[in-house]
Amino acid sequence: MVAPYITGQTALCTLQPGRLKPFWHDMGSPAVWAIAGQNFPDTSYLFGEREIVEISEFLALSGMPVNLFRCASYERAVFDLLYHYIEQNNRMVPNNRVVPNIQPTDIDDVVDFELITAWVWDWERSGHLEHGAAMRSWLKADDPWVKIQS
Repeated sequence: MVAPYITGQTALCTLQPGRLKPFWHDMGSPAVWAIAGQNFPDTSYLFGEREIVEISEFLALSGMPVNLFRCASYERAVFDLLYHYIEQNNRMVPNNRVVPNIQPTDIDDVVDFELITAWVWDWERSGHLEHGAAMRSWLKADDPWVKIQS
């Protein structure tokens, strides 16, 4: 296991160097952050140190008194969420309500879903994922609020 890192919804609420933040909420209290290997799954057996971002500058500017300065990239954070809810908890809910409080269309303008889909394919083929189809399904969901009328 690599050193703990911020992931999941918490990571989607951080500002990462050179990128727009995909989720509009703040990070909340460090007591409720999703930390891989502590209160959230650690996918380091798949990624190693890849897709880990150093966010000490952001945390220092926000005045957070924490010792943790490593964060999953937005793509890895989404993968970690899907891994937790679908692969580990077998949560496959109709209408893509798999990840609480996040719809794919909330974040797909900032997060590279094609990259995540490629990871899912790779790890499914190598036998590391059983529910890759459900993960891919979430990643390609349409906006549930917009219906095009002809």
